[in-house]
Amino acid sequence: MHSEIRPVRLATHRELAWKPSSGYAFASTSNVTQIAGEELGLMATQYVLGVIDGEIPSMVALLSLTPGTNLFVGPDGRWLGDYVPAVMRSYPFKLIPAESGEFALAFDEGSGLLASAGEAEAFFDDQERPTERVSKILQFLVNLHRGIRTTNEAIGRLKERGLLEPWPLVIQDGENKVPINGLLRVSESALTQLDAVSFAALREGGTLAVAYAQLISMANLAKLGRLANAHAQYAERSRSQHEDVASMFASAKADDDIDWDEVLKTD
Repeated sequence: MHSEIRPVRLATHRELAWKPSSGYAFASTSNVTQIAGEELGLMATQYVLGVIDGEIPSMVALLSLTPGTNLFVGPDGRWLGDYVPAVMRSYPFKLIPAESGEFALAFDEGSGLLASAGEAEAFFDDQERPTERVSKILQFLVNLHRGIRTTNEAIGRLKERGLLEPWPLVIQDGENKVPINGLLRVSESALTQLDAVSFAALREGGTLAVAYAQLISMANLAKLGRLANAHAQYAERSRSQHEDVASMFASAKADDDIDWDEVLKTD
C-alpha cells in the first residue's frame, strides 16, 4: 500500500465518501510514532520512549528496534497493546502544511478507504460543509499537533540544558550486534546533579514530567524483546503448519502457542 496524501477539498471530495480503518496494518512498517503531551503518562507505562536527535529533537515511542517493523501490529492487523497511540487513531486522515502557513486536513487516498458517495461516511453535508464527524477528526488532529509540539518543546529545553545523552542501544543480528545510532535518552545522572533553582525551572511547560516519563519508560525494553520473539514464533509456525491468522489467535492453549496476554504483560 502506497500513501497518497491529498488535501480534503469540496471540489474533489463532494461526491466521495470514506471508510474508517478496520485495523492497523497501515502502520506495520512504522517503527516509531510521535507522542502528544496529553498521552505521555499512558505511553510511558506501555512503550519505550526515546528522542530522535536533530536540529529539532523529537520524542517518539519505539515500536521496534528494527526499521520497517512494528512489533505492536499483529499478523491480522490488530494492535497488540492496551493503548493505541493517538497518531495511529486518526488514520486515514492527516494534517498537512497549508499555503497560509497553517495546516489543512488531508486524506490518504492510497489507503483503499475511499468510496463513492452514499457507500460510506460523507466528507461534506448537503450544505457543502464538512460533516460533524470530519470536523471532529480535524479538531482531534489539531489538538494532537499541539500536543506533539508541546512535548517536543520540552525535549528541546532538556537538550539546551545538556540533559540528553546518546543511548547505546544495540540489536542482535544473527551473531552480530548492530548499534542503533541517533537515539538519545535523558541523562539521569545529569538530572540528579541539577541545583535546586535549575531543577525547579524544569517544572515549567511540563519539562520535568517529560524527562521522568522517558526514564520510566525504559523499563519496557523487555516488552519489545517478548514481542519480537512472539512474531518470530508466529512466522515459524505459519511456515511449518500454514495456520490461518484467526485460528492462531483464537486457540492459544497449547504450550507452544503464542500467549499474547503473557507477551504484553509488563514486568
